[in-house]
Amino acid sequence: MARETVQKSPQKLFFRHYFTAVCLLIIITFVFTKTKRSDMRKLLAAIVAVLLCSSVVFGQKMKQKAAFGFKAGVNVSGFRPAVDYQDVDLGVKLGQVFGAFVQIPISSKVFVQPEFLYSQMGAKAKSTLWSDVTFRYNYFSIPILVKYNVVKSLNVYAGIENDILIRARQKQVYKTSTITYNVKDFDFAYTAGIGTSAKKWTFDLRYIHGSQDVSAAPGETTFYNQAVQVTVGYKLHKNAKKATKAKSTKKAKK
Repeated sequence: MARETVQKSPQKLFFRHYFTAVCLLIIITFVFTKTKRSDMRKLLAAIVAVLLCSSVVFGQKMKQKAAFGFKAGVNVSGFRPAVDYQDVDLGVKLGQVFGAFVQIPISSKVFVQPEFLYSQMGAKAKSTLWSDVTFRYNYFSIPILVKYNVVKSLNVYAGIENDILIRARQKQVYKTSTITYNVKDFDFAYTAGIGTSAKKWTFDLRYIHGSQDVSAAPGETTFYNQAVQVTVGYKLHKNAKKATKAKSTKKAKK
């Protein structure tokens, strides 16, 4: 029985890494095709290479520790104005978010979790100048989080987030315009939240606040991204304790 388990383990590990690489490639390819900007295409192509190389390195060197996974959810986003604009009434909009994450244990309670997400942000606005407008900003987001397990299934976390603008649009009643070149390419954000996990499933609730002016008319108004993000994730790999236990069991059987 022990020999059969050892023979199956490399196959399962191969398919896990293969599935991880394929899913990452699908996500980044989707993002890649959504942007018409040549400079963003070059940057995203470089990110694809980095992500795939990183997945191989983690798979070979940290297969007993790192947990790979995928997540999806919703953003409830809006703009925070720098000042109170009397003629602008801001509202929130819903957007989707999905992507992959890698959970790296530093200790029994502390984890570092980089994520690679396609994230839809923006806001709704009413103005005497604009009428009703919906701003839709699509980003490739890279949060880097530090998580602390308060108890076994509950964690709190905080971190930074680098948002790369893919495409920006504004939708009015009778037309939709592309305003990608009017909005900053990057937004550096801060994020904090709370999460819970049950076996391989995870649930996260976080707040995100940008630090860059993302207004389509920067000379006239100043707006910052902000959002509440809710996601559900699924881990593909065992956590460190289970992997260590499995390794010890195999040695004992031998």
